Amino acid sequence: MSTESQSFETALRVNVRRRIEHGRLPGVRPRQIAAGYGSGHCCVVCDQLISDRQVEYEVEDSQTGRRLRFHSECHSLWQTECSETRYVSRI
Repeated sequence: MSTESQSFETALRVNVRRRIEHGRLPGVRPRQIAAGYGSGHCCVVCDQLISDRQVEYEVEDSQTGRRLRFHSECHSLWQTECSETRYVSRI
């Protein structure tokens, strides 16, 4: 992995943590996940559009009912952060 891509992943990981801490993303994994081709919505992690040529993951925030959409890589980072024990106490 190049230094540039490591820096980008680190920045995304920090963004995920901040959004969880500020309530913009849930800190727990959802019960259901839907996946398909992108629908033109913005990713809730990186704020970039998810094109119809990209995989889009969609989950429902169980506390707010909001539909959250992610790029594949962004979803993986979020899932990893949800696995961290520091967020378990918020369940």
